[in-house]
Amino acid sequence: MFWLIISSNFNMKLKEWFTMETYLQVRASQINLYKEVPLYYQSKEDEYVLYKKAGDTLDCPRLNDEKFPDLFLREADKGKAVKELFTRLNKRLAEQILSTDLDGVRQALALAAQEALEDPADETFKAVPETVEVFFEGFSKRAELLDALLKIQSASSEVVRHTINVLLFTFRFGFYHGVDEKQIKRMALAALFHDIGKSGLDKKIVEKKGRLTDLEFEAYTTHPSKGCDLLLKQAGFDPLAATVAQEHHERIDGSGYPYGRSNPCFESQLIGLIDCYEPLTYLEKSHRKARKPFDSLHLIKDEVIQGRFRPDIFKDFSKCLTERTS
Repeated sequence: MFWLIISSNFNMKLKEWFTMETYLQVRASQINLYKEVPLYYQSKEDEYVLYKKAGDTLDCPRLNDEKFPDLFLREADKGKAVKELFTRLNKRLAEQILSTDLDGVRQALALAAQEALEDPADETFKAVPETVEVFFEGFSKRAELLDALLKIQSASSEVVRHTINVLLFTFRFGFYHGVDEKQIKRMALAALFHDIGKSGLDKKIVEKKGRLTDLEFEAYTTHPSKGCDLLLKQAGFDPLAATVAQEHHERIDGSGYPYGRSNPCFESQLIGLIDCYEPLTYLEKSHRKARKPFDSLHLIKDEVIQGRFRPDIFKDFSKCLTERTS
């Protein structure tokens, strides 16, 4: 009888363990964007208790007035949550572009990029092209606002800040040189995901302000391949994004990584050049200060002379920086 009792209790616990739901923490910056999915908090007994039911929105006054706990959503609701998140982010982005609320635009872009780069789920890859579409439509007739956005500093992570700037420079290049609308969007999507492989690296390496050790750099050089592999797993996703993720650190003299190839595609070379220019101009490191745009271009010009970048791409990129976009 004793064994039967133990066996019964064990089976009940086992059944409970197998049917237990998984919960995912929601970023504080995104809490007010969820309406259709319920949110939960964790009690002292480690139970997940309903905090917001489906159909309710946590408005800004309530979020500001209450010391709300960490909130979670059920993993089963993640697909619906991501779809809703990007729908509302894209709507907000379109509204803020029209109102010229540049801080709001930058924040909306940062939230979209953060979701895409830090939690690359299948649902995210389906939603992000719409963000690029909204951004293109908003700025296709107001390209001068790109310069203003680049002057705004955000409180987002280094990877997100860098990604947004690379995206903006890619748009600026496309608008200035009259690149076909469809191709601009493809280039922008590739720019947005060029560093997606960093999501698989130790954050201490990605966010380090000092020089990387040899071992850290060796780990760092795996992010292009990781990004390419991640993007190739997304059925129907534009293959250019995977190519750029893999090739943006390759150089035409074969000195780049991860494979030392000397024939990266045009988009990989362009975004690779922007990927170099952006941190030189915008990022302070412990061993160097951020440079003025001309000084950054001068350093990259030395690499052009050494045969690492195509002269025509460097010239065209420099022109789109130094001459006003129509």
